[in-house]
Amino acid sequence: MPHPSASNRSVPVIGIMCHEKGDGAERVLATFALGLRAAGRDAGGLVQRSLRDAEGRRAGVELIDIRTGDAFRISQELGAGSTACSLDTQGLAEASMVLRREIEAGVALLVVNQFGETESAGGGLVAETFEAISRGIPLLTSVATCHLAAWEAMTEGAGEKLAPTPEALQRWWKSVAG
Repeated sequence: MPHPSASNRSVPVIGIMCHEKGDGAERVLATFALGLRAAGRDAGGLVQRSLRDAEGRRAGVELIDIRTGDAFRISQELGAGSTACSLDTQGLAEASMVLRREIEAGVALLVVNQFGETESAGGGLVAETFEAISRGIPLLTSVATCHLAAWEAMTEGAGEKLAPTPEALQRWWKSVAG
């Protein structure tokens, strides 16, 4: 069941935080989404947290359920010399259940950590992302500029592009929530 305000919209409400890889956008999105929850807003979904080792090198990736705080590891360790994709599809499948739960509940805002390389190829969390859009649930996601063309091709250019700043996300949410 879509959020009650969704029926008043003629076009999907989508916020796309456009950013460059490695620019800290995942922290901006996570802080914003968790802040909405802390303020009592009906926001649900997933944000990404990069794990670091003692030397500060990336040691893995987790998706965090913003409603419960549950963490889903979506990367696997492949060894120092590996150049293969480290995405753990089982972890991603488990995390996708969070999005499906939120969609079924008709959350006021669904946050999807990113539309990235896997989603650009039609995998990852793309089915849940487009299910939310089709149901009229407001959606906020991040898209690195290198994946923006794929997003635009799949969505026919839908969504409002946002700067990767807390202020831009707040302005967008204020316009959505009223």
